[in-house]
Amino acid sequence: MGLLDKLTGGKRKRVEPHDLWAADAEQLSAFIERGGAADAPRDSEFSISFAKEDPARAAAKALGEARVRGELVAPSHGVDEWSILIYGRGEPLVPDFLRETVDLAERIAAEHGGEYEGWIAMFTPEEKEEWGVEPLFED
Repeated sequence: MGLLDKLTGGKRKRVEPHDLWAADAEQLSAFIERGGAADAPRDSEFSISFAKEDPARAAAKALGEARVRGELVAPSHGVDEWSILIYGRGEPLVPDFLRETVDLAERIAAEHGGEYEGWIAMFTPEEKEEWGVEPLFED
């Protein structure tokens, strides 16, 4: 059972229009309100945490075999957990990517004794430009 299940007593529900969990739909709505276009290609990350190394490595292996892009992160800088970051690169969040990746992360976490922590989406350079944000350095 993930953190959201614990907070909601296991009573999460899917909502339309993209069949997302209600909490993910709310987060997506807030992202859109801040100027993000959910159907624009963008980078995103999904996080799973593990208390122990062996389950984290097993989960990372399963994701690798499924050809999912990501990274296994060892404990460091005062963080005692192992983490897996699943990367979305150049993928629109909707209609399917967000739902499918959250479902995958939750399934992998459950199968390997981890906790799905959530997702973040990056704003595109065009969205940032509309706000007048200037990059600190150029690539």
